[in-house]
Amino acid sequence: MFSLHEPIPPTPSRLLADRTAVIQKYPLRRPMSWRHSLIPRPLIHRLLPLISPSPSDTPSASFYRLYQFFVIDWTVQFRNELEYFWTQSQTDWALSALPDPYPNNKPKTGSDEALQYAIMAGLCYIMEKAYNRLIMKGLPRDAPAVVDDFEELRSRPKRPEKVPTWAEVAVPLDEVMDIPDSEGNVPTDENADEDFLRFGVRVATPHWVFV
Repeated sequence: MFSLHEPIPPTPSRLLADRTAVIQKYPLRRPMSWRHSLIPRPLIHRLLPLISPSPSDTPSASFYRLYQFFVIDWTVQFRNELEYFWTQSQTDWALSALPDPYPNNKPKTGSDEALQYAIMAGLCYIMEKAYNRLIMKGLPRDAPAVVDDFEELRSRPKRPEKVPTWAEVAVPLDEVMDIPDSEGNVPTDENADEDFLRFGVRVATPHWVFV
């Protein structure tokens, strides 16, 4: 029986051990070739790929890509994916609706999965900050690609994004863990990002401003 959940991406230690694997899997060119769900497709679609519909993307699949780009400190793809998630204005792409990566069994304390979960929780707060910056300026997520009337957009009711409940209640790590940048540098506590440090992750603030 196939799972209906997106497969969990590699843990931080695996990603940091081989950054090149992520770069090769998600090349800058032709992003729509890899922006899709990784849930195994029905047998008929796999047997007849040429006449089957292309696999659609899901919020979790996009979020897991964002997580990987963040961990390996790939700024360009991180910002690309952050903006891509923003442009998906369907109801199930609301930040508050983002599914819990570990809905049944939470990672064990001290495990690499616990660090992964803490990073994902922190990422939700980065997304909330990035998206609400635009929303409060009058640019909703369903804004057209070409805006003819900015005043009309600004007059619409503003509906801020909210982090999902699982991120709000995520338990901080027992001890602070470091995530180095692409050059191996780790910030001091004073320079570390507060949205991650609250979960016990010491890492530099990502470049989250776009548009």
